[in-house]
Amino acid sequence: MARLKGTLNFTGRIGNLSAYTNRTIDDTLLRAKGGPTKQQINKSPRFKNTRRNNAEFSGASTTAAAIKDAIGYLEYLDHTNFQSRLVSICCDIKKLDTENEWGQRSYYVSRCRYWLEGFQLEMGPQFDSIIKHPLQCSINRNELSASIFIPALFPKIGLYVPGKFSFYRITAELGIVPDMKYSGRAYDYVPINSNIQLLRADLSTAWFSTADISSEQNLLLQIQGETNISDHDSLVLTVGVEFGTALSANLIRPVTNAGAAKIMAVA
Repeated sequence: MARLKGTLNFTGRIGNLSAYTNRTIDDTLLRAKGGPTKQQINKSPRFKNTRRNNAEFSGASTTAAAIKDAIGYLEYLDHTNFQSRLVSICCDIKKLDTENEWGQRSYYVSRCRYWLEGFQLEMGPQFDSIIKHPLQCSINRNELSASIFIPALFPKIGLYVPGKFSFYRITAELGIVPDMKYSGRAYDYVPINSNIQLLRADLSTAWFSTADISSEQNLLLQIQGETNISDHDSLVLTVGVEFGTALSANLIRPVTNAGAAKIMAVA
């Protein structure tokens, strides 16, 4: 992959070259057109293994997207493409399926739920470097609920503020991640539990001053509505710390490109 620098800068195609940008890289990237055609990849016997890999990569991407959906609102705390890191984890999850053949393996998150625990959304400092004291988190599958105990936080002891922010709050999100299976159609993966309803619950503390000691907090989240959850579905609890700025005496707006989040528990 080549990078375009200097006074000549463009995006689009010139002859056999395509120029494009990526939000994680400042330079313009160049690549040459070439390789097999789409029809060859889809039809030729020579590309049978490519089709198998492409199908399973589609499954990994679909499963990663489901995890991202469970993280919900808190995904904004990461400006990087963290879904690619989830895809990498899902590519290992497929190896747990020893029943289906290569190209049709399922993604059993329910068999390795602890693999997701501790996953950090990266936006500079990570969650554990901002909230110094461990949070006590638990999930109740029977009640579709989760609880988070947040101890009193002392500035510069339990709370590290990576910037000149005046306010912060803790936000929790509880979502559902289904196991995925190959549907039988090319590159298409669907939940094993076809009746699952991917509902979520979220809750935030009040805004606290970053200069003051905050009192201890108990957050209780519960997903409302009929989910039809089964053993092939996992509950994912994500907790984030947001920073805010005051727009008026009664209105505080979350600051973009600040804060952090972490998957605390999966059940």
